[in-house]
Amino acid sequence: MNPELQAVCDGYRARLAGRPVEWCRLHPRGDDHAWSPQQLVEHLVLAMRSSAQVLEARIEKGRPSRANATLIQGLRRTAVLTFRRLPRGIPAPPFVRPGQLDWPPMDGSALVSRFYSEVESTARVLTVFAESFGNSRAASHFLLGPLSAEEWRRFHVIHCRHHLAQLRRIESAIGPAAPDEPAADRATASVF
Repeated sequence: MNPELQAVCDGYRARLAGRPVEWCRLHPRGDDHAWSPQQLVEHLVLAMRSSAQVLEARIEKGRPSRANATLIQGLRRTAVLTFRRLPRGIPAPPFVRPGQLDWPPMDGSALVSRFYSEVESTARVLTVFAESFGNSRAASHFLLGPLSAEEWRRFHVIHCRHHLAQLRRIESAIGPAAPDEPAADRATASVF
């Protein structure tokens, strides 16, 4: 696995492993519109799966995308991949919003396991994609336009870091409940 992505994954493990189911389902400020830790991980899994599907479709076609980035996509790509940041507060597109996987309530260790599994699966697809297309911008991201394998990797590192910072804010809002301690009382704290 890419060392940067491994480091980000380790950050999720440090924040989530050992957390009880109840903690993983709490919403900051008690606001159901603010993602819980479980919803945040589901979003990341959906984003990885979406990317893998785009890349696999391009691999199956056996040729790079003929699409050119629009001016806006090119500017976004440059801003995100150069400054290595995603802006806060932009809503996730419908196809990566939580609630689509019908996951049962999970504890932090189960969420970490699902997250790692999806990261590893996407990393394998990216390896095949890189072997197939080298450094060419061969598959299009819906917001950033055509990306190379390395740019797709970098995007996922940036995206996961973005949400790791969000997870830290969630943790500050709901508190670090111990595995045997109810965390419901902390759900109304606010840092957003």
